[in-house]
Amino acid sequence: MEVSSTVKLLEWNEILLSLVGLWPLSHNDTRFTLGLSCLLIHVTLEHVDLYKNGKNFEHVVANLSENIMFTTILIEVTLLRVNSRKLGQIIRAVYEDFVEENYKTSTETKILLDNFEKTRIFVVSSVMLILPAAVSYYLTPFINLLRTMNGNSTVQLELPYHTYIFYDVSKISSYAMTYAAQLPFVFFSAFGSIASICLVISLTLHVCGQLSVLAERINDVNTDGQECGLAIKTLVKKHVRLIRMTQTLEEVYNVMLLGQLLGGMILICILSYYVLANTEGEQNTDFVSFTLYVLSVIHHIFVYCYVGERLVQESTKVHDALSACRWYDMSSVHAKMLIICMSRSQKPLVLTAGKFCTFSMGSFANVMKTSMAYLSVLKSLL
Repeated sequence: MEVSSTVKLLEWNEILLSLVGLWPLSHNDTRFTLGLSCLLIHVTLEHVDLYKNGKNFEHVVANLSENIMFTTILIEVTLLRVNSRKLGQIIRAVYEDFVEENYKTSTETKILLDNFEKTRIFVVSSVMLILPAAVSYYLTPFINLLRTMNGNSTVQLELPYHTYIFYDVSKISSYAMTYAAQLPFVFFSAFGSIASICLVISLTLHVCGQLSVLAERINDVNTDGQECGLAIKTLVKKHVRLIRMTQTLEEVYNVMLLGQLLGGMILICILSYYVLANTEGEQNTDFVSFTLYVLSVIHHIFVYCYVGERLVQESTKVHDALSACRWYDMSSVHAKMLIICMSRSQKPLVLTAGKFCTFSMGSFANVMKTSMAYLSVLKSLL
């Protein structure tokens, strides 16, 4: 595989984001406005339903199992559009890194290609989890309806989402039209969620790969000769560039990640409850849809924590490489430049939730423990 082939990462993200009109380098305002309007109407109706049935605890829990996710997606796609200029700057910078001449050794090329493979796995797994979860959740009431029609059970006309319906849907014609009208929402919400997570995966892991390449170059710096000064200046510029890219990513995503962290804890709790409840019943379709749903939420949290952990690890490796470098054998000018970089690299690069909680594998463990604690409380209440 050649270095130029890694540009596929951005091509995949372009396809996913273009489906909802959000590709930062050429966004489609018409497509985005139509999708956002659909999503906004749906989320509004879910909030109205929550208000109307606020005294029914079971209904509130069922509503929140959808409402939290869709509200989070609404915030995500809105912030992606608002921050499209900043994201466009990062994407243009990433394109510059997919050039063969930028990598001097086979080790550096191998680092880039290994990073591409890991990113590809996460992107594919995100699509393969989120899209089937969204489609199965939408189709579950329809499958259950077909099952009751073929049996002797009473037919129940249930809609896929807990939205407030201000007209009668007890007739099959109005029910079918309402059911079909919610179909466009499925694809916009699913691809909006997929596009958001795939973009942060691709950009953050790309920064991680470049930090790994930077650490490799620092380890190979020759302190003797006239080329030392030029090499150090190049390393300093690359380090500053990667720091700025990470800071921009953090600025764009920290609010989204806060919503994912808080909402994810509640959703894992609620959805795990429904998965356990459906294991005791006969609704196999509900069990499958809720299982896919909870797995996609856990996958969301895990991926953010994983890329956050990788970012911390790779930036720490840069600091270790700078500390191990023989800066004391260099001229005072070059040594000062490295010492300044060393001082800056003592603070690892991070992704945070609202600038107060750092994403790491420890954070993932804490989220799962907190969700299971909430689950035990929920089981005692319902």
